[in-house]
Amino acid sequence: MSKTIAPTVQPSLVDCERQNKIGGRPTGRVTKRDWLDKALEILVSEGIDAVRVVDLARQLNVSKSGFYWHFKGRAELLEAMKQYWVDEFSSEFIAAALVDDRPLRERLIALIGAIRKKQSGNLDLAFTSWAQTDPSVKDIIDHVRDMRITFVKNLLAKSGARDEELNLRARLFVVYFSWSEVMFESKCGELAGEDLNAVLDIIVGPDPA
Repeated sequence: MSKTIAPTVQPSLVDCERQNKIGGRPTGRVTKRDWLDKALEILVSEGIDAVRVVDLARQLNVSKSGFYWHFKGRAELLEAMKQYWVDEFSSEFIAAALVDDRPLRERLIALIGAIRKKQSGNLDLAFTSWAQTDPSVKDIIDHVRDMRITFVKNLLAKSGARDEELNLRARLFVVYFSWSEVMFESKCGELAGEDLNAVLDIIVGPDPA
């Protein structure tokens, strides 16, 4: 039976609810999370050099002095962005899947839905670009990649794959679902031309059900 995944959010990196709250002129106090979300959006759309306090304030329609209630300076903001990517776009996905006791394929579909809901692929691409000029970001990317592959290998071990095949399937899963939404057209739902169950047949093997 064909299963569907959660709709994709376009084009923001935050979920739809938070996007609606911070889009346009703020109606209340701008929080630390608002500054962080806007910085991540600019990182994706324009690159790390465009993440500047004055530009963040302008896009949030507030004075830049408000920034310093939450961050000591731009360097602290950049560190928060790195930690946020590791925590919310990697560790959070893993934690959610670990407590899920559904069958393997259902857990994978839920994981894919969470990845795409947050537009994780766009942020992965932005961090990869950032790493070209910042070795500390390259170290984080390597850590996140290895963490994701190890986690998926542990999940896919339940499919019966072993040793090198298991490693290759885990890499295929991580690469495809980290980058497919960047490479292929998406219309707030499944990717154009994608048969999710067929993709999982290749990566995990046919559904025994």
